[in-house]
Amino acid sequence: MSIENVKNRDLLMKLCFMMFVNNVLKVFGINEEIEDILPTELISFNRNNGFKIFDDMHDFRAVTKSGKIIIFEFKKNPLRKNDLKQVYDYYKRTFCKEKTDVTAIIIVISKEGKITEYTELDITYHPKIIKTKRINKQEDLKIIRNKFENNIQLNSIECSLVITFPLFDLKESESEIVEEMCRNIKFHSECIPKDRLDEIILGMYLNILEYIEFEKQDNLIEMIDMATRTEGVFAKMKREERNEGRNEGRTEGERNIILELLKTNTLTEVSNMINKDVSEIQKIIGIE
Repeated sequence: MSIENVKNRDLLMKLCFMMFVNNVLKVFGINEEIEDILPTELISFNRNNGFKIFDDMHDFRAVTKSGKIIIFEFKKNPLRKNDLKQVYDYYKRTFCKEKTDVTAIIIVISKEGKITEYTELDITYHPKIIKTKRINKQEDLKIIRNKFENNIQLNSIECSLVITFPLFDLKESESEIVEEMCRNIKFHSECIPKDRLDEIILGMYLNILEYIEFEKQDNLIEMIDMATRTEGVFAKMKREERNEGRNEGRTEGERNIILELLKTNTLTEVSNMINKDVSEIQKIIGIE
């Protein structure tokens, strides 16, 4: 996994949900409060193959304080009939197992948020579909700009917005917003709560890799690393790939980033985040 090629907005959304789950729900206008995060593996059994532990892995599941289970799926491309059928399968299997109220929410995180090849005759359940590019956050951007300019500390919801702004409808382009937030992190890091700074920087790494042209990425990564006075894990990975042999650098870089993520996440969670099987991750970090 060469870090230059990690361009996955699904990964950014998973990361945001793990770090700011209730705040992100409020940002999307979802009136629910999460109590716990649930595993995303769906275990199945059939007569021929027996148990299949990693049969299906969806994006995010959580249980609310009211006992409702919410299934979240993040889609970058236009929704198609097969996408809706896939989410319906997650919905059905979750309901059959948990025997409680289940809601499916599909978050479309690209400009191409059209639903194609879909009629109510195909699927009779109705997932909630949220198209982030139709949600205008210009007023929120104005408030956060004012806080940075006047050295006022951001609250939790505003911290989640700093890394999710490129997903929303704004006058500024995604790259302009990412570069602006990187400058704010460098020059006004005191506005970010200390317990949120590392999480925001990790999210901004992903934004840089997604929205910034390759030639500018190193400068922006170094810029936000200055906020912590240390070299972050993604910056280390890029440096290692430049300075070591290409293959060696890639392998060592992967190992370093996985070990860093494992400090605060389980193997399964890391597997979901970087889209690699648990067995492959174990091999990379030297666990047989």
